[in-house]
Amino acid sequence: MNARWRRLAPLSLLLIPLVYLATLARGLVLGDPTEYTLVANVLGIAHPPGYAFITLVGKLFQTLIPFGPIPWRMHLLSATSATVAAICLFLALRALGRRLALAAPADSVVAGLFAAFSIAFAADIWQHAIHANPHIITATFLVANLFLLTRWWASGNDREEPRDDRWLAAAAFLAGLGVAHHPLTVFGAPAYLLFVLSVDPRPWRRPRRLLWPVAAALLGLALFLYYPIRSAMEPVFGPHDMDTLSGFLDHVLARGLSESLPFFTLAEQPHRTVVFWTLLRLQYALPALFLAVFGFVWLARRAWRLALLYGLAFLVTYAFVISLRAQDIMAYLLGPFMVVGLLAGAGLLALLDLLRRRAVTGQALALLTAALFLLGPVLQLARNLPAISLREYDEGSAYVEAVFDTFAGSGEGAVLLNDWEHMTPLWYTRFVEGRWPDPADVRPEFVSTDRPWLESVYATLPGGPVYLNGYRREVVDAGFRLRPVGSFYKVLEPASEEAFEVPPELTPVEGEAGELEVVGYELPETAEAGEYVPFTLAMTAPLTPTHFYVPVITVGNVVYTQTTDSHLLTTWWQPGEVVVERFDFALPHDLPAGAYPVTLQVADLSAGERTELNLPLGTLSVQGRNNPPRTDHLLANFRQRVGLVNAWVQQGAQIRSAPWMDDPLVVRRGETINLFLQWQSLAPAEESYTVFVHLIDGGNRPHATLDYTPLGGSAPTHLWIPKWLPGQRLLDPYRLPIDGALAPGTYYVEVGLYEMTTQRRLHLAGPDGSLQGDRYILGSVQVE
Repeated sequence: MNARWRRLAPLSLLLIPLVYLATLARGLVLGDPTEYTLVANVLGIAHPPGYAFITLVGKLFQTLIPFGPIPWRMHLLSATSATVAAICLFLALRALGRRLALAAPADSVVAGLFAAFSIAFAADIWQHAIHANPHIITATFLVANLFLLTRWWASGNDREEPRDDRWLAAAAFLAGLGVAHHPLTVFGAPAYLLFVLSVDPRPWRRPRRLLWPVAAALLGLALFLYYPIRSAMEPVFGPHDMDTLSGFLDHVLARGLSESLPFFTLAEQPHRTVVFWTLLRLQYALPALFLAVFGFVWLARRAWRLALLYGLAFLVTYAFVISLRAQDIMAYLLGPFMVVGLLAGAGLLALLDLLRRRAVTGQALALLTAALFLLGPVLQLARNLPAISLREYDEGSAYVEAVFDTFAGSGEGAVLLNDWEHMTPLWYTRFVEGRWPDPADVRPEFVSTDRPWLESVYATLPGGPVYLNGYRREVVDAGFRLRPVGSFYKVLEPASEEAFEVPPELTPVEGEAGELEVVGYELPETAEAGEYVPFTLAMTAPLTPTHFYVPVITVGNVVYTQTTDSHLLTTWWQPGEVVVERFDFALPHDLPAGAYPVTLQVADLSAGERTELNLPLGTLSVQGRNNPPRTDHLLANFRQRVGLVNAWVQQGAQIRSAPWMDDPLVVRRGETINLFLQWQSLAPAEESYTVFVHLIDGGNRPHATLDYTPLGGSAPTHLWIPKWLPGQRLLDPYRLPIDGALAPGTYYVEVGLYEMTTQRRLHLAGPDGSLQGDRYILGSVQVE
């Protein structure tokens, strides 16, 4: 590799920001990303721990960049941060290569490019690089400090050549700035401190040498002053008491947030290791992980201080994060993922150096090895690009427009209750764009933990109509009716006049089904194979039904027999009221294109038969897919979104693979069953799903329940954006304890998923796409 090529090769790093720009979100992203955009624009204070750095730098991006919408400029900050992180890894390996006596110094360029591209196009890092979030910045602080300390180490030696302490001062400044940005950066401090002491065991002998790093760290920590200064000015958005010591500490330390503290015990750490390995495998191929191990061992022999720095920075951060149950675990792990990429680059550097020192074939093998490993990130880029891109994402902006379109000019004086995810785009529209619905039409309000959904309904319903941004089961359980209206649900009291009227936007029909009458429906005219299709149905009954009825929708030959899950049971209907409900309806991914007749029947669950109704609802025009995902290998297919590939249990020496109905797992009371579920993402999730694992008896009564966001909270299917990418497989471990007081007998393990907010279960699809319930029985357990 000649000198000119070595100078030009780093230009290939421009591919990283170009890819990010091509996949960057353009508009509002639901939830926290829009909060950061809003707070930066009005110079407010974000939720704990405050995020002063992203607020101030975000304000610079929004002010100085003269083109593009405000949300796009804020997303661009994340892309810039991820690009800086990749460049830091590249420069760290360049510095390492120059410091060590390598057979070919240019190999450090190849290793640096490999590390930079590997982290840049890793799925989790890429996803966080294209929408506004502080966690990609937290990870960048970590790797930037690793680079600066590496450069400081490489600037001299222990004897003749003094080190350039400007690099050390820069690292100290970033360390202080990072702590003011997010407390998670504190966990890199032990690695930094021990590394510095390993290089200079007695720094106190030269107190002047310590002056600049200490002053630089304090300068970085000075960012904390933003909170009391801004709080005293009464910010438009954020707390107003951070000019007091208690208010300041409560916010920056996130006091009161239990998710900020370790949750998982030592007994659960083996399962947490499985979780981390699963997430790590989503980022890197096995050869890259082999290189990371090889690189660490090589550094331990050639530059043990760097092995201490990199290894400890990874270990301390990992140990804290993996014990949390926060919903942002994948975001908190961005730093450790990047350290693995750095170690993989060191491993490639070591491998190339080893090959080049071989006689005759060394040069050719080194070139071939470099080409093969550099091909890995390129293939990763090609594989992830279609699934990760947020270029067409518009959920936040679409929700805002739905609010204005639905209520503008209505004169209802309604209240629209919103969760955090849907309130943030409305706040942005109000404080940044200066748009807000006319209170005579609708007043958006935020539902907080201080006044949850049911209390909010009771508090606002006497003042006029109340709408919810989505289905809320607790409101229905309290006796209210939730009637779908466009993107929203209107809260109705059972005895209200409106509860007995057919909504005018529904297509009227007439059909009798046992004790019921079908009076209206709403069905889209077109859909794509694999798409979730909303189907709204209005029914009534002259008298309160004595049987349990559910609709049966048939699309061509695909039959969807609904369950009673999260729907108002027919035995609870008031005589004559019109019950309007929205049902699950997901088309098979491999459904051929065509026009399919849609018919409606009604199943009488109490009698175990269908009524005589066979009501035609027109046709559904389906657009086929060129490369639908395979589903024939799945144990269970939940709503064409998530597949259960495999499942097995282990207790002692016993191992059972699902389904194991005829060979029960034998356990004793007080023991714990280790359960492993392997999921596969089939399509992007519409929202966050919760996994349930229940031990039930023959009467379906639960005796042990585990309900978690997948992988113990570490891998949400949807958080602000769809997180699971189609094709990804995730191994999800659980520990199912058997109660010491549980009666001996035969029990069963059931699993499934439900929507976190609505608590509606994802229906199970059969081989032809027909609906087959909402749970999967893994096998039997004999308790002795």
